[in-house]
Amino acid sequence: MTAFCRGRIVWVELLDPQNRNRKCRPAVIVTPDAEIEADGEVWVVAISTRLDATPSEDRVELPWDHRGHPRTGLKERCAAVCTWMERVRVDKIQGCAGIVPGRQLLDILTRIAP
Repeated sequence: MTAFCRGRIVWVELLDPQNRNRKCRPAVIVTPDAEIEADGEVWVVAISTRLDATPSEDRVELPWDHRGHPRTGLKERCAAVCTWMERVRVDKIQGCAGIVPGRQLLDILTRIAP
C-alpha cells in the first residue's frame, strides 16, 4: 500500500503536449488503487491552467481557490486535460496536493476510457 491513490493530485515532471518544456506540473493519478505499487508506475492526467489551449470536450475543470482549495489544494483556474496522459514512476512523484472530488474524477475517467 502506498500513500498514492486514484484521484490524488501529485506534482511530477512532465513534458508539455508538444513534447517540449519538461517541468514539474500537477497531475491526477488515474491508475486503479489495486494496481499502484510503491516501486511501480502510474498513469497520470496532466492539469493545465491554459484552458484556451484545450477543447472543452477534452478537459475537466477542477475546483480551485486563490488561497488553495480545501480539497484539491489548487490555487488557479485549471483543468485536467484528458488527452494529456503519461505513465510515470511512483518514485519520481515530487509531492502531493489534494484529491479530485468524485464527480470530476468520474468525468475524467469517463473521458479517458477507450
